[in-house]
Amino acid sequence: MDEQDYGSVLFSKAVEAFAQLPGVGPRTAQRYALHMLEQPAEQQARFVAALRDCADQLQRCPRCNGFSDTGEACARCADTRRDDTLLCVVADVRDVMALERAGQYRGRYFVLGGLIDPMAGRGPDQLPLDQLQSTIARQRPEELILAFAVNMEGDTTAFYLQRHLQSLNIRISTPARGIPFGERLDQADEQTLASALQDRRVLYTPAAASARIGEMADKL
Repeated sequence: MDEQDYGSVLFSKAVEAFAQLPGVGPRTAQRYALHMLEQPAEQQARFVAALRDCADQLQRCPRCNGFSDTGEACARCADTRRDDTLLCVVADVRDVMALERAGQYRGRYFVLGGLIDPMAGRGPDQLPLDQLQSTIARQRPEELILAFAVNMEGDTTAFYLQRHLQSLNIRISTPARGIPFGERLDQADEQTLASALQDRRVLYTPAAASARIGEMADKL
């Protein structure tokens, strides 16, 4: 619909903005826009301010590459109760949120910010592999868990990282195949995610992990 259908250019732009959200069609976008207009001015202002603050101030954590309010270690990385022996590598911050909701995993995370996708022009050189290796050297985990979407891009990325990181002689695993093919982690239910993590498959078993990672840490 355009401004003639709504009788307002401004409202039409609001609907178009909501329609940019994933899974939101024109009718749902219209409901969202109407709902926001029906809210008190104070609540509207809080909504707009929250989005603006995220856009202007949200930064990346130097350790996990997830969200950080300050540009320093995020609250999750600063939590000394997390298990340093486990490092779960995911594609997106949505995956971190999904795994946290599942309640099974208490280790550390690293967010790649995407997957290898030749069709989209995204290769290994566009992934923060240097930062990942620095995180591994600093944390010295006993196991890397490659938790990606069950699709061609996820499998390609897992295969590449497995080959790329084998030189560290660290145990590498992946969640069990309980997640349907083509589904992202954040689309799976909590029970499926928890079971997949608990019954993860080993891709590579180290021979002398601590020695190699220690050598790498000394070079940083």
